[in-house]
Amino acid sequence: MRLRIPNRLEDVFAALDQAAGHLARHHIDEACRADVRLVLEELLVNIVRHGYPGGRDGEISIFIDIHRDHVQLKLEDDAQPFDARGHELPDLSGDIADREIGGLGLHLIHNIADDLTYVRDGNLNITIARFCPTLPDEPSP
Repeated sequence: MRLRIPNRLEDVFAALDQAAGHLARHHIDEACRADVRLVLEELLVNIVRHGYPGGRDGEISIFIDIHRDHVQLKLEDDAQPFDARGHELPDLSGDIADREIGGLGLHLIHNIADDLTYVRDGNLNITIARFCPTLPDEPSP
């Protein structure tokens, strides 16, 4: 699946539905579909909310490739440089009422994706997350 959207929240949620439909049509198990959707939502919302200061127009490309043993989600955006791997994760110990706001989305991304990579190429952020779905049992010989 290849999809290009403007950096607007209303387009993010339409893209999430398209991604979910694509994964369902390719019989990706429900748990993996939920993982991809949550990570995609966190990444896209962060890009839209924080990547374009001053409301600058931008564009986000979404690629979902389904392989035999994994699903690869790739995002390319022309927002400010942002490496989701390089930020300190929140301290989740203690009372939730005493915690500082922020960082929970990054925590989810790090804990849900099986692999996360980032490259800055020219003016593009390229973020790749990989997920390993539950594979159906191999047929008996």
